[in-house]
Amino acid sequence: MTLTAPDPAIPGTTWQHATTIVVRGEPAGQGAISFLGKGRGAKHTNEKTLKPWRRAIVLAARDATGAHGYTDWGGICLTCRIKKDQHGLYANVPTAADIAVTVPKPKTAPKRKRSWPITRYSHDIDHHARACLDALSESGVIRDDSQITELAIRKVYPNEHHDALSTPGAVIRLYTLTGADTMTTTTVTRSDR
Repeated sequence: MTLTAPDPAIPGTTWQHATTIVVRGEPAGQGAISFLGKGRGAKHTNEKTLKPWRRAIVLAARDATGAHGYTDWGGICLTCRIKKDQHGLYANVPTAADIAVTVPKPKTAPKRKRSWPITRYSHDIDHHARACLDALSESGVIRDDSQITELAIRKVYPNEHHDALSTPGAVIRLYTLTGADTMTTTTVTRSDR
C-alpha cells in the first residue's frame, strides 16, 4: 500500500492556514558540509551562525504553536507518550510552507530604492529553506520535512517586501490540507516473472 499526496483541486479539500511563526535573528543557510576525516564525522562550514539561527527557529516555532521536541523513551515520546512516527503537531499531514527570509541589507546597497539580495553574502535560497524546514522538524511542529508537499520561499531586505520584517529574521506560514480526501490510498501489486 502506498500513500500519495492529494490533489488540492479535488472537491472537498483545501489548504487551511495552520500557524504563522515569526523568527528574529540573523538568517543562515544550511549548505556546505566539511568532512573532518576518517572516523571524525562532519560539520556545516557555517556552523557558528547556523546553530543559533536554527535554535531561534525552534524556539519561535514552539512559542507560536506549543509544540515540543521528541524525547525518546523506549520508542515513544517521554513528554506526550506518542510514537515517533506519529509525533509532531502536524504529523503525517500534507503541509505547505510559505517562507519569507529577511536578510541584512549591505551598506553598499542602494538606500533609497528597492534592491534584491542576489549576492553570495545572502546565501542560496534553497539553503535557507533547508535550515527552516529542518528546524521545524526539530521543534516538533512537523514530524519530518518530507511531509512538506508545497514550498514557496523568498529572501528580501528589511521593509522591502510585504512579508519582510523590519530587522533580519523570517516569517514562516504553514498550511495543512483538510477535507474528506486528504489522503488517497493506492494498492501496489508486484508480479515476479
